[in-house]
Amino acid sequence: MTYAVFVVTAAHIGRGEDAPDKPMTNAIATPQQFAAERDVAAMWETDVVKRARATVGYSFAMAHGIDVPEDERETFDAAMDEYVTNYLFKAAASDGAHPRFVRDFMPAYAWDGRHVHGARMGGDNPDNIYQLAGITHGGRYRVTGTATGKPPAQISLTLTGNYGTSVTIHTLESHELQCDADGGFVLTIDDRPADGRPNHLTTAPHVKFLFVRQSLEDWATECGYALAIERIDPVDTPPLTVGQMAEQGAFRAAEEVPLYFWFHRLFSGLPVNTVRPPLISASVGGLVTQAGVQGWFQLDADDVVLIRYQPAGAAYVALELTDWWFRSLEADRRTSSLTRAQSVADEDGWITVVLARRDPGVMNWLDAGDRERVLFLGRWQGLPSQVVAGGPQIETTVMKRDALPMALLDRQAITAERRQRQIDDRVAAWNQRITV
Repeated sequence: MTYAVFVVTAAHIGRGEDAPDKPMTNAIATPQQFAAERDVAAMWETDVVKRARATVGYSFAMAHGIDVPEDERETFDAAMDEYVTNYLFKAAASDGAHPRFVRDFMPAYAWDGRHVHGARMGGDNPDNIYQLAGITHGGRYRVTGTATGKPPAQISLTLTGNYGTSVTIHTLESHELQCDADGGFVLTIDDRPADGRPNHLTTAPHVKFLFVRQSLEDWATECGYALAIERIDPVDTPPLTVGQMAEQGAFRAAEEVPLYFWFHRLFSGLPVNTVRPPLISASVGGLVTQAGVQGWFQLDADDVVLIRYQPAGAAYVALELTDWWFRSLEADRRTSSLTRAQSVADEDGWITVVLARRDPGVMNWLDAGDRERVLFLGRWQGLPSQVVAGGPQIETTVMKRDALPMALLDRQAITAERRQRQIDDRVAAWNQRITV
């Protein structure tokens, strides 16, 4: 199958190769993040969250019905736990009177002497640092972003009108930000138009969050901004209690089951081994300058999918596999996602990747983890205003492992030692995000 997208908008976003060389630090390891994680753990102990977890599981099970393959049912409960945890992290970030940035959408990890619950769901992107802060219409806010090294390939700051982050109110992306000499920025948020103010977002009555995606193409060298938020108009309300946050998270988790069932059906509702053509993602709750593809594959042990895609001048490009429940697939320790920077390009500028359950012997292995079924995503972010190389395009062909082109096997040949080094480097780069 070969597809191309024909409508591409927005200006090109610089990738930051010329950024000053600064020591990398973990911008997430803040007292506010640690406090939010403790709040999430406390919310899980409340009766309202336990009831919501039961409701969520029942609702998803009823919606999927008999369409769930029997072997995928084994991971259903774990997926439901992560779905609810994701909403508890959002609840921990929801206080617009006393805002704080909270990281979400992570697999389980341990740091600061604690275990942190996994919160993967909705096709979470392992290349992203996801952070949210509560915003209230009528409030005035100042956000500072301090560069901590080479900047992400692309960053977006979006006011969202729902907990599912699919209702966009206003977005700023990398190319629209005015930065200081050190690469940092200051952003203002209130209920008034910008009126010439740079780096400004305007709220609407239904605003819930400032939702930040920092997309890394090279995990080893790119690092997220250190973000801080303050409300600059006076407030006379106390911070939300754990009980209040639990009530909000529980309600929203149950309320938005239909939304995320619909997202899942964008993939699982397709015929097997099918990928949709690229489309602009704003139409389904994604970024304004993003194009994406969705699909799913069911593979025998010796099947592979030969994938070729055109980066099309985007600031950030990547492919990803998820499990049946739409969670990233052990991406911290296997190449179940590959960015352009993590891949070897072809001479014509396209990138060839092999999706396989077992190592196909090529550098660009999209590792399905020996899973029979995987959901498939492709993302192009920060697309240039003028179409480059025909715009986002993708080709997918299912074949047997021994039918892979010999030229590809020669060009991308990889030894067992080099594969292990690839994985070791990946793990080390990922661990930078969970090191205090």
